[in-house]
Amino acid sequence: MGKKTMIMFLIIFLAFVNQGCVAAKQLGVTGFPYILRESKTSMNQAFYSAGAENNGDTVKSTGSEMIVNLEHKSVEPAGGQKKVYLTFDDGPDSVVTPLILDTLDSYGIKATFFVVGTEIEKYPEILRDTAERGHSIGNHTFNHRYQGIYSGKNSLLESIRQNEETIFRITGKRPQMVRDPGGAVRKSESAKKFLAEKGYRLVDWNVESYDSRKPYLTATEIIEKIRQQSLQEDLWPEMIIIMHDGKGHMATARALPTVIDMLQNQGFQFEALKQTLK
Repeated sequence: MGKKTMIMFLIIFLAFVNQGCVAAKQLGVTGFPYILRESKTSMNQAFYSAGAENNGDTVKSTGSEMIVNLEHKSVEPAGGQKKVYLTFDDGPDSVVTPLILDTLDSYGIKATFFVVGTEIEKYPEILRDTAERGHSIGNHTFNHRYQGIYSGKNSLLESIRQNEETIFRITGKRPQMVRDPGGAVRKSESAKKFLAEKGYRLVDWNVESYDSRKPYLTATEIIEKIRQQSLQEDLWPEMIIIMHDGKGHMATARALPTVIDMLQNQGFQFEALKQTLK
């Protein structure tokens, strides 16, 4: 057997036996295999049959390239604990959101979901389940259509209020937290003031997962993007990470367990964003 043949055989063998995100320091199997182990059987089947088709991130891409080094010395900031807030936009989705919820449950972590009205109407039971599991709910406008909601301040407000009523109908709560689709107004002080006057709080982020950029990133790439930013001490003591649980974001669900392991290893404490309800 030639040298090149031997190398190819070794690569194929490793890809077969080393599936999923395997963290350094013997943290155990995470990523895709972890989700499969922890989720319900129905979710497992959906992950294989529907998920891989959503964005081309197939089961075959879970080989040895997803070895992620989580080794990093934990450093406490001068002001105390390091906190991280996981936030998910654009859902709920019938496949991605339940997988993310199950992963969060397995770690005992609460997160924040900025939901879209048109998706709520498709999957009201998933929004209800998200709220009942104790996660924070935020407003991400009713239809997420830039041309309409950004045609003027009143259009934005109308979309927010329409979505608020949709959320209230399902959960019985009216969230004051708002995230602007695409971050179009997050740097506008006048927009923030306008929303505050109407009783809403615009929620920004300081860590970008890049999971919504096209072409979609793989789980490995999402993990690496977050890892690089998490080491920037100027983002401490509170990091707000933006991710997405809308349709097609299976890579985010696959990356989440490793992201959690990585940040826990760095000494971050996980919390959901708090809000005052109307």
